[in-house]
This record gives sequence, C-alpha cells and structure tokens, in this order.
Amino acid sequence: MSKLIPQAQVQLVGNISTWSTATVGILVYTVLFLWHLLRQRRGICTIPKDSWEHLILAGAVCIGGWAVNYLPFFFMEKTLFLYHYLPGLTFKILLLPIILEHIHNHVLRSSVSRNTFSAVVLAWISSVYFVYQTFSPLTYGYPALSASQLTALRWKDSWDILIRKR
Repeated sequence: MSKLIPQAQVQLVGNISTWSTATVGILVYTVLFLWHLLRQRRGICTIPKDSWEHLILAGAVCIGGWAVNYLPFFFMEKTLFLYHYLPGLTFKILLLPIILEHIHNHVLRSSVSRNTFSAVVLAWISSVYFVYQTFSPLTYGYPALSASQLTALRWKDSWDILIRKR
C-alpha cells in the first residue's frame, strides 16, 4: 500500500473579493462625501439633514477606525502579519453597507436603476461566496489538495503556496 503525500495546508489569504471591494468602498465613500459637501456648499441639498449626519458619523467611525488600526503599521518598515490588517479590514467592511444603503436610497432615483444596482450587489455577494468556496480548502486545510490543484489556486504570482515534492 503506497502512502499519498498530503498537501493539506492552511494559508491565510482571506477573501480577495471582500478585501478589494472594501478598499474600493473607502474611495467611493470619499467621492460621495466630497460630492455631497460641494453640493451643500453651493446650496443644493439633495439629501435630508439626518441622512447627511448619518453619512458623516458612520464614515468618521469606519474611516477613522480603519486609519487608526491600519495606517500606523503601513508606515513601519517591518514584516506585517495578518493581525495587523484584520482590525482595519473590519472597519472597511462595516463601511460597505453604509455606502450601499446611501447609494440605493439617495443617489439612485429610478426603480430601474435601483433594481440594476440590487442585481449588481447580488452578483458581488455571489462572487464573495464563489471565492470563499474556491479557497476554503486552502483556508481550512480540508480536503487535502493535489499539487496541480494548489498551483491552480495561485491567482497572483506573488502568492507563495507550498507544494511538497517527493
């Protein structure tokens, strides 16, 4: 009976769909904030005052929490580990529903554009699930993958995935 070499391993890659969308969310929030701020300075109020205050407060908490937890480590000249990124990522992810709600309720006017936006959000949620399903063997170490399956999971050349050879 021959023994197979197990290729089970745990890699902390996270969900690249969530990470990248959360980063884009900071940029979208900044654009929305500046757009509404400029419109208010010109005397054009397109959203109610309580919605504007909600957007500012939620953004201050989420962007401020991200900045406090991530930026100090960004400027350090040492190896960064997962525990340096995760608190900041949490605040970025918390910002996403605030942005989605604001766009749905205050930016999109017609029901067609709202329905299209809902379909895009559903497609994004599906992509998050797809990436989770794809990388769950690598995240949890089960089931063990073959060398070719591990190589196929390298979406970027900078990802180091250990492949045992014997």
